[in-house]
Amino acid sequence: MSPRKSARPEHKGPAYAFWERVERERKRLGLTQSQLQGESGIDRTTLYRMKTAKPQADTVLALAEVLNIDQDEALELAGVITREVAPEPVVESGLGVDEETEALLAKLSPRRRAILEQMRNAERERFRRLQEQVAAEGAEAERRFAELVRIEIEESDNS
Repeated sequence: MSPRKSARPEHKGPAYAFWERVERERKRLGLTQSQLQGESGIDRTTLYRMKTAKPQADTVLALAEVLNIDQDEALELAGVITREVAPEPVVESGLGVDEETEALLAKLSPRRRAILEQMRNAERERFRRLQEQVAAEGAEAERRFAELVRIEIEESDNS
């Protein structure tokens, strides 16, 4: 008799391998899920979402630190970066930072700099989307204000 399969197929997302590694390391270290959440600062929903969706780099790095997983390996398992990132040494970071930060970046491996650049680009894209949303909401507020002014004028003309 074959084992019974669940009625709902399990969807394994791009970071499922990382989620499996997190679970294996958590159990190896004797941590409960609550303890892992507390030590990493990652909420329960975010942890479970890793089964089906790619997590943010900061989430992966926080879990890797708590579970003593190599950060590069964790980022690759989670699908945040690939091995092809920064195959050549990068002379300048291109991150547009001050000289002190640029000097610190120079001490990092090309791979780490590339990871930071990917994270910054993701943050820039998120900020750009927020700016577009604010602009759209501002235009809507202007439209509503103009409508209120029009109504006020019509009411004052009718008085």
